[in-house]
Amino acid sequence: MHFVFLHGWGFHAGIWTDVVSQLGAADVTLVDLGFVAGGPEGGTEWPEDAIAVGHSLGAMWLLERGRGRFKAMVSIQGFDRFCPHVAPSRAVALKRGLGRDPGGTMQAFWRSCGAPDFAPPEALNVAALDEGLDWLMHWDARRAKEELDCPVLALGSRDDPIVPPAMTEAIWQEAGVIWSPDGGHVLPLRHPRWCARHVLEFADTLSP
Repeated sequence: MHFVFLHGWGFHAGIWTDVVSQLGAADVTLVDLGFVAGGPEGGTEWPEDAIAVGHSLGAMWLLERGRGRFKAMVSIQGFDRFCPHVAPSRAVALKRGLGRDPGGTMQAFWRSCGAPDFAPPEALNVAALDEGLDWLMHWDARRAKEELDCPVLALGSRDDPIVPPAMTEAIWQEAGVIWSPDGGHVLPLRHPRWCARHVLEFADTLSP
């Protein structure tokens, strides 16, 4: 069994460390999008029969750029498009903040997610973060999601301030959503065992 993990905007692949530790002998590929330094080294290749797991923007990245390269998908607080579910002005404000005070802007963002002090200011790749905000503002992977020909699992948090429950329900209603009562916007950090359990249970339902 092989899993490929994609983190969300403003994080690195280290967000998955505690989840992966619960997966036993499974093979794992971590993809790192370069927003923040300091995480484990990321890979770019994985087998097409892998189970893809994306957190937040990572789920949209899998839909947009990973099509045909996995046999099943897990969205953890993910989406097929960010705007207009969330007002574009939020991404614009983050862009302005990155230009004025990258460290302070990211500290505020991590704190709102439930992961204060995720990384030091010197770890930030401001250009990559700015590009990621463009993805959030402009990517629309609805058609890619509709064309998925594979099983899908969606996990969400009832107290997610970034991807609120109504947004999660609107996007993943046909797949159903398994809810954690809490976890902020960082279920992989706050509840890694819970995430891993549901990922493994989902994997066990798939045909070889």
